Amino acid sequence: MKTWWIGNLILFLVVVPAVLTLVNRTLTAILEIRTHARNILDNVVTLTGKLDEVPEQLAETDEVVKQVAAGALRYASGADKVAELH
Repeated sequence: MKTWWIGNLILFLVVVPAVLTLVNRTLTAILEIRTHARNILDNVVTLTGKLDEVPEQLAETDEVVKQVAAGALRYASGADKVAELH
């Protein structure tokens, strides 16, 4: 009978607090993960809203690249003519 009392005492003084500590740590980690997941979801929604403008901006970039290429070609042909004169 004395062994049962010692076993119960160890159970309540060692095992139960250890289990409660581990459960507390696990729940804290789960709540932090939930918070981070919500933040990620909010940022993804904001990001996808900004992606709607991408096709127009790519078209504008394509036009600018064509203009720069034409200007670079004119410059190169002019520089070539100057080099031929010297």
